[in-house]
Amino acid sequence: MGATHGEQEIFLGQNNQANAQNLASCSEHFHANTVPQLVGSKGQKLARQNHELCFHGFAVLYSGVSRTPIYAAQHLTRERIHQARSLTRKDNFHEETRLPTHVQAKLNDYRRSGYDRGHLAPNGDMANLSQQFDSFSLANIAPQNGTHNRGLWQQIERDTRNLALKYGELYVITGVTFQGRQIAQIGDGVLVPSHFFKVVYVPSINRAGVYYTPNDDSGTIEHISLSELSTRTGINAMPSLSPQEQSTAFNMPASSDPQQANNDGWDNGWMRLIVMILEFLIGLLR
Repeated sequence: MGATHGEQEIFLGQNNQANAQNLASCSEHFHANTVPQLVGSKGQKLARQNHELCFHGFAVLYSGVSRTPIYAAQHLTRERIHQARSLTRKDNFHEETRLPTHVQAKLNDYRRSGYDRGHLAPNGDMANLSQQFDSFSLANIAPQNGTHNRGLWQQIERDTRNLALKYGELYVITGVTFQGRQIAQIGDGVLVPSHFFKVVYVPSINRAGVYYTPNDDSGTIEHISLSELSTRTGINAMPSLSPQEQSTAFNMPASSDPQQANNDGWDNGWMRLIVMILEFLIGLLR
């Protein structure tokens, strides 16, 4: 099913789950209570066999085609991050029994696959045991390169939490995309994403940015606008924002250093310049 919005066609998706939930019932996880839109030809492909799931602390749009989430949505606050830091991680990966059996990712799919079980809504954001348990549902998991998961991506998750601590609240959409003609798979048909992305919107300063990174060990990262993300993926992650807000790309913090996350300019260009000048002066003295 499709509907038009301006010049873009929006695909509402299909929710074939007998006891399906509607993301509207947990809209507090989305900015302005507005769920992402799947748009254009890429969005049309994503709209097949979707299942909407509400969890404690986040919401997921799950694909029965890829057997992974398409995205997870969170509303992060300073209080929530402080609470999350008091919890000890307790791994409890489990299959999502609310999904029809034939589209569920299984624990066996990931065994000896060569990939990590990568969270979209990360365990480190979870403020209580109920949220933590839900974060280990395989409906919130996608196959992730181990170096990427435990390196660059973990760093991005920490930077996001630092932003929540600084600005008080964020709205976050974390997702995966499948680019290229040949998509790898593990187990019984679980597709391996080509890229991971994280959209961060800070209401207090009205700024949004996107981390976009390939699912590999290259350490590559792009900072793109929401409109560019929509073009690449077919996902309009925050349709509540104006076209101008969506088309402006802000540089996101690029390290897990809290001081960088506290940089109002969201980059450390001035710091790099100062370091270069100091190195030059030291070189003259030698």
